Amino acid sequence: MAFRWVVFVFFLFLSGCLGIGRNGGIMGYHGGTVLTGTRKFSVSPLPSPWKSPKVRSKQLVHQNDEIGATIVTDVLCGAKFDDAPLPRLGREMFQGLKEVTILREKEFTLEGSDAFRVTGKGTSQGVSIQMDVVVMKKDFCLYDFAYFAPSSTFSKGVNDFEGYFNGFRTQ
Repeated sequence: MAFRWVVFVFFLFLSGCLGIGRNGGIMGYHGGTVLTGTRKFSVSPLPSPWKSPKVRSKQLVHQNDEIGATIVTDVLCGAKFDDAPLPRLGREMFQGLKEVTILREKEFTLEGSDAFRVTGKGTSQGVSIQMDVVVMKKDFCLYDFAYFAPSSTFSKGVNDFEGYFNGFRTQ
């Protein structure tokens, strides 16, 4: 129960980083296709026991209660596009955690565009959380994919997260 509260608090913080209160964001999700105000993209579906995605506060949220994990997806396009360097944007996602330790960073290509992945851990409300973030820019849009779970169960959802964001395709 304590972890659910921590996830809620952390999700509120993450929403501030990813676009709440800004124009843009995700408007809907249907059959693997994510709809924004002006564009569409797809991601690979997540296997059971991940819950069907819900659009909350202009973000797509998947949850896995068995491991206490959450995947949040967001996009900002056009005038709200942030052209800051990808490493800075990826590391900013950890600002809501205390005692942050960055474990790995990697530049790579996703759907023909530069992307950056950063994995780290920290604490929120005294609970140890591990997080994996992928940020990428394509066609004047900034895409964010974030996976977080308790450190004790984090490894159980990493492969699902990798399959999810590796299935990214613009339409």
